[in-house]
Amino acid sequence: MTVLKGLVHISDSLFEKAVDVLTRAFWNDPLNAYFFPDETKRKHILPAFFEFRLKQGHHCGEVYTTSEDVEGIAIWKYHNKLDITLWRNIRFGGLKLYRLCGRSLVNHMMRINDFVSNRRNQYATTPYLHLGPIAVDPEMQGEGYGSKLIRPMLAHLDEMKWHCYLETQSESHVSLYEHFGFEIIAKGVVPEANIPHWDMIRYAQ
Repeated sequence: MTVLKGLVHISDSLFEKAVDVLTRAFWNDPLNAYFFPDETKRKHILPAFFEFRLKQGHHCGEVYTTSEDVEGIAIWKYHNKLDITLWRNIRFGGLKLYRLCGRSLVNHMMRINDFVSNRRNQYATTPYLHLGPIAVDPEMQGEGYGSKLIRPMLAHLDEMKWHCYLETQSESHVSLYEHFGFEIIAKGVVPEANIPHWDMIRYAQ
C-alpha cells in the first residue's frame, strides 16, 4: 500500500460516502446516461455499479480520497491486474449488478468494456497505473481537490518511472487532463453508443 502525503486510503467506514460522491459526480456521464437513460433506473443502479468499481479498485490497485470528508475519489489500478476473471467480478459484487441490470444490459456493457480494454492494450505503454474513475464532489468542484487527488500519485509514478493511462468520453475533461501532463494518443467512437472516446497517457517525467 502506497502512502501519499495529504491523501487518505478509502476504508470501510468511508465506503458509503465514496459511493455517494461517485454516483453524483458521474450522474450525467455520457456512458451512464446511455446505459441508463431512465433516471429512476440510473438512481437505482449507479450506486451498485460504483460499489463494484470501488471493490475492484481495492483489489487491483489503490483508492484514495482527500480527507475523511471524502471531497473526491481516485481509483488507480496496476496494469498487470486489469484483466479481471469472472470469479473476481463475482467477488467484487458482480452478481448484484447482474441482477439489477439484467443479462442483455450486462452483455452490452461488457462489449463496450472490451472495446475500451482492447484500445488500452493497443495504446498503453507499460509499466503504468490506470486512473479511473476519478471524481470530485459536485458541490466542491473548482476548489483544487482534483489536483490534490492527482499530483501526489503522479510524483510517485515519476520516481518509479511508471506512466499513467486513462480514458474519457467527456471532451471537457480532455483539457483538464492535459493540464496534468496527459496527452491524447488516440481518439475513437464508442461502438453502438456513438460517443466520442479519448485515450490519454502521461509518460513518466
